Amino acid sequence: MNDLASALRLHIVAIAVCATVTFGYLFMGAYPVGLALLCGLDWCLVNLLNRATDVDEDRLNGIAATEFVARHARALVAGCLVTLVASLAWGFVALPTSLAAVRVLFHALGLGYSFRIVPTPRGLRRFKDLYVFKNSMSAVMFISSVGLYPLLGVHHARVMALPGVAAVLAFFFLFEHTYEVLYDLRDLEGDRAVGVPTYPVVHGARTSARLIYVLCAASVVVLVGARAAHGVTTRELLMAAAPIAQAAFLWRRGPDGVSRADCIGLTYAGAALLLFFLAGTSLWQRAGLPMDL
Repeated sequence: MNDLASALRLHIVAIAVCATVTFGYLFMGAYPVGLALLCGLDWCLVNLLNRATDVDEDRLNGIAATEFVARHARALVAGCLVTLVASLAWGFVALPTSLAAVRVLFHALGLGYSFRIVPTPRGLRRFKDLYVFKNSMSAVMFISSVGLYPLLGVHHARVMALPGVAAVLAFFFLFEHTYEVLYDLRDLEGDRAVGVPTYPVVHGARTSARLIYVLCAASVVVLVGARAAHGVTTRELLMAAAPIAQAAFLWRRGPDGVSRADCIGLTYAGAALLLFFLAGTSLWQRAGLPMDL
């Protein structure tokens, strides 16, 4: 059971589920628990397919449950693909067409990340084998799932104007990108050995750490700018605490000291912060207190 939980990357599933509920509340004034669970399922499928195709580098990086995944790779891939096709077919029957189409796009990007189906001048490659795409594609997938699922799937009047929605999603894109680079700092040796062009492999650990600081700062600047332009309220501005804490942790740990446990712990911490933000702002609003200061 522990091997399956590790293979599913439940920490990533957790932050996806929590983000979907939180953004559903911010954007639509609703708690889209069903969509959050669907988002969690979609990330489970993406994670399992990715683990099944990443055995070589995962072995080099000492990732938990790699041998379990290697033994059951064919069964995992077959089961995921059958579940994927069935869930997408169900989506076009049970979900709004726009949301069903976004799910197709999401999984197309996920398949392109794990399998060599992306056309390039050098033949078919994975997004993971392409510089920049390796580090940014997961962030794009996060925005298309945790952001667009509640926007397109909640039958409720939108409570946040589109400029505010865009600002929050831009903030989360930049902030989520820091996780990708942190994970690549952890996986530096294995990725270098198999030739995966992550930022740490191409530019080194210290330059990649500086990039994380820049991404954290940029995410804060987005929220501050949106607040100054009245696109968001003080409530949304409070989310800036997360990238500030992320940068502080990296500063204390150092780019060469990031471990697997650190990455998983930071991901669960991000999910917990989302829930804390959701619960706090919900209780604040129910008490009739102003959302802006």
